[in-house]
Amino acid sequence: MIFDTITAISSPMGQGAVAVVRVSGNESRNIAEKIFNKKNPSTKHMYYGMLYDGSILIDEVTWVFHESPSSFTGEDMLEVFCHGGRLITQKVFETIIKSGARQALPGEFSFRAVLNGKMDLIKAESINDMINAKTDNALKVASANLSNGVSVQIKEIKEMLMYFAASIEVELDYPEDFEQDDSSEKISYLKQIISKTENILKNAQNGIAAVQGVKTCIVGKPNSGKSTLLNSLLKTERAIVSPFAGTTRDTIEENISLFGINIRLIDTAGIRQTDNEIENLGIERSKKAIEQSEMIIFVIDGETGFTNEDKELYDFIAARGKDNVILAINKKDSTSFIKCEVPSFITWKTVEISALKNDISELENVMYSMLCDKVEINEPVLTNLRQKQALMNSYEAMLAANSSYMQGYTSDVVMIDIRKAIQAINELIGADYTQDLLESIFSNFCVGK
Repeated sequence: MIFDTITAISSPMGQGAVAVVRVSGNESRNIAEKIFNKKNPSTKHMYYGMLYDGSILIDEVTWVFHESPSSFTGEDMLEVFCHGGRLITQKVFETIIKSGARQALPGEFSFRAVLNGKMDLIKAESINDMINAKTDNALKVASANLSNGVSVQIKEIKEMLMYFAASIEVELDYPEDFEQDDSSEKISYLKQIISKTENILKNAQNGIAAVQGVKTCIVGKPNSGKSTLLNSLLKTERAIVSPFAGTTRDTIEENISLFGINIRLIDTAGIRQTDNEIENLGIERSKKAIEQSEMIIFVIDGETGFTNEDKELYDFIAARGKDNVILAINKKDSTSFIKCEVPSFITWKTVEISALKNDISELENVMYSMLCDKVEINEPVLTNLRQKQALMNSYEAMLAANSSYMQGYTSDVVMIDIRKAIQAINELIGADYTQDLLESIFSNFCVGK
């Protein structure tokens, strides 16, 4: 399948001045010659002409042929710039398919670029991050990785590991040339590699938050105003609001940009004791969302004050070590609003709000102050959990190798963990991969990229 010639509409479908259709594969040149009646097109030269389906004129276009390996995918490529109507774009696309190409799968152009060594997996994922960026901050982080920012650091770690592994292999092959206690230099060198890896890992979660969004749960007992607060933060009526407790039966997730910070807001089902099976399922999902959250907005009903139900939810949150929590006392616009005393054991930041009247500016300011340092990225970083986990696997293997050295184990034992560390790095950058891994990554890409 990798040897097929693929094509896709690479611009959004709709009405516009120009649309782009891309082709990649061995038949790209033949397709160009066929549909444009142009023999031996020069590479990197923009042509103007008519596109034909046999003898039928389809459109007046410009087009560029890119000869392998000097293309995005590393293969022969053709890019056609046609008029941007939905129907005419589709006609151009269908003509290319009739001429010998098949429709590309999501992300297949980037997938081929990785396989052909034009980019690594980190850079490929940064392209997708740029396309999906919802804030300037997310775009800045993704752009830094597009220019091989963090890839350079990862490859440096790999080269150091390879050098380290080579020195051990020499020692194993020629043991008579090495002293028995000749390990201090190797230990020092391995610690340098570990330190470089730690520096990348310590900023990984901030990079993930900047690009993927800070996972923020809105929690509280039923009818405290969680869904109203979600709508107020979103500036739109997203969640159903009702005076009846238990209306929200499942988590609702939406993204907002708060002063440039991408936040993944999750409205959860009210947590309480109930015999309703459906509501209990929603409550379990709410608890799971709390455990996975990076920030929590704990909504208190200002008409009832802090109740036993609130205390139970507090205990649940506190038991999980969550400290990025804001206590939002809601309904301050109500004539029944209680100036409730916050229990002394609660040290979280507290604000009074009216979600119904959109009086939430103080809450938004507190949210920003809690997050601004976490997502302020001034250096290349990892941007998703796959990348972080792969580097963590390598890091743990390095620590195991260092421990083996410190305990006096022989070099062949140390080498087992060094090989694991290198393999994890290769998985991170795409030098060693499984088909399932690549399919999982590129299935999230748009068609044509």
